[in-house]
Amino acid sequence: MSDGNIPIGGLLPVSFLDWDGRVVSVIFTQGCNFHCPYCHNRELVLGEVDLLSQEWVIEEIKCRKDFLDGIVISGGEPTVHEGLPCFIRELKKATGLPVKLDTNGSNPDMLKTLIHEKLISCVAMDMKGPWDKYQHITRSNVSVELVKASLNVLRRSNLEYVLRTTYVPHLMSLEDLKEVQKQLSHDRSWRIQLFSSRKTLDEEYLYYAEPSPLDVKEFLPDVPVVGIDL
Repeated sequence: MSDGNIPIGGLLPVSFLDWDGRVVSVIFTQGCNFHCPYCHNRELVLGEVDLLSQEWVIEEIKCRKDFLDGIVISGGEPTVHEGLPCFIRELKKATGLPVKLDTNGSNPDMLKTLIHEKLISCVAMDMKGPWDKYQHITRSNVSVELVKASLNVLRRSNLEYVLRTTYVPHLMSLEDLKEVQKQLSHDRSWRIQLFSSRKTLDEEYLYYAEPSPLDVKEFLPDVPVVGIDL
């Protein structure tokens, strides 16, 4: 498995929340090319975790495979690692389970490879905000053209996919959410997640107010708001 080495910073053996309607194991890769200040996976982004053996991770999932409906690969940002396709091939060979990818959409070529080789069955892609605020929100030099290309790749595929935006009042307004809806052409797969200040990459964001779910639902009543009980 040497060709498929990717840094694994965490494993959640069982989750009911990371793939709608499925019981899954979640693998977290270390490292990300974005530095969104509100990110709740600080240790993964900054490389502050002890890495797990790939062989151990695969064996842990393999022994639970009869009770699982799939595997989610999240991060960090999984697509920054060239060994990802090889790792997923090994993972699927060992478990026979379908794989969902969580991504920021910055690597359309990797996304094409994973889809072309039928290595993934579902994608959840973050839409960070309006195109003109992308670099400010992500604290990176990301080209929005790459994210647009990934969006087009998803829409041309036959894969199940979800688009999601984390609403952070300090970084964007409700009108910005409306702009995201417009730039996605009112895609029905889009959903809004609410910023949580419990754990953040930028410690300043620990002190920022969390958004009101009712305000979001009143402003965009036709868009699902996830992670809350209204």
